[in-house]
Amino acid sequence: MTRILSTCIAALLCIFLMAQTAPAADKPTIILLSTPFGTGSYVLGTAMESIVNQGDYPVTVSHAETPGQAFNVMKLGGDEAARKNTVVVATSGIEWLAQRGMKPFKQTYEPLKVIGTLNYAITWLVTTDKSIKTMADLHGKRIALGRVPQIVWGYEPDALLRNGYTDEFYKSLRIQFVGTTEAANALVNGQVDAAVIGGYLDPIHAAFSPSPQTVEVMASGRSLTHLDWTREAVDNTAVKDITLLPFELPANTVEGQAGPLWAGAEIQAFCVHPDFPEEYAYILTKAMIDNVEAFAQYHAMGSLMSREALVKGWKVEDFHPGALRAYKEAGLL
Repeated sequence: MTRILSTCIAALLCIFLMAQTAPAADKPTIILLSTPFGTGSYVLGTAMESIVNQGDYPVTVSHAETPGQAFNVMKLGGDEAARKNTVVVATSGIEWLAQRGMKPFKQTYEPLKVIGTLNYAITWLVTTDKSIKTMADLHGKRIALGRVPQIVWGYEPDALLRNGYTDEFYKSLRIQFVGTTEAANALVNGQVDAAVIGGYLDPIHAAFSPSPQTVEVMASGRSLTHLDWTREAVDNTAVKDITLLPFELPANTVEGQAGPLWAGAEIQAFCVHPDFPEEYAYILTKAMIDNVEAFAQYHAMGSLMSREALVKGWKVEDFHPGALRAYKEAGLL
């Protein structure tokens, strides 16, 4: 009897120990692809990973850097498995190009669906030449932009110059597609008459976070004049070319900006393929809504996020059905 009892106790103890050491049931893993290491979007991707994995959510997030947003769109377009388990960082601008098969894309891609807005990216031109007061004064001048594949800093300001003003004005310009840092250096060193600067903003409260090259230009000590694209130029560009959102940047958003100025904005967001499971989209969107203030702990761009801004700039049909359900439950749509 004693032997039987000892055997039962040993068996129960074994079961107990196995229960204590057995791993918890695996949660589904969602892949999150952002942008190159060190960029603001990369840090916000890391924030999303931490928020979900440290919270009480039935999924885990595994975040990784990528060469950029064009890679992200092509990944979802060409990888059927990724469509069902991957979230990417993308902008309204890169989506516009992808849907039309324009460079850097070699084919058209199906529109992605939105999980939530991260921020708006905006640009404008700045000059150190005191004789240049308006865009019209740039006639025949040297302008440094980002490289064309840098959608925000290259393609979009060029599109504004091409479509926002006269043909004769655009043809008179000496545009150099040199890169963001190179454009800033060229302006500060007097090698060009104007250069592109800008940054990221909260579309609800207009809080602004300057891009690195904008900080460099502002810190140069040069007297700067910030040039207003004008609302008409932004609207004309949206009709003729890439869809930009007109945004009026309040006076004194940056040093030397005496009055408000109109800029063209694009939206940066977490996006998924239409085939992405609705329940996963719902869970991730809920995590963003419930923890939106936490993103500010990771990067200055996180402070530009708010519950109301998560849905800013998109049409209802742009959202993934799972995200749409979460936003409706939260009273945001």
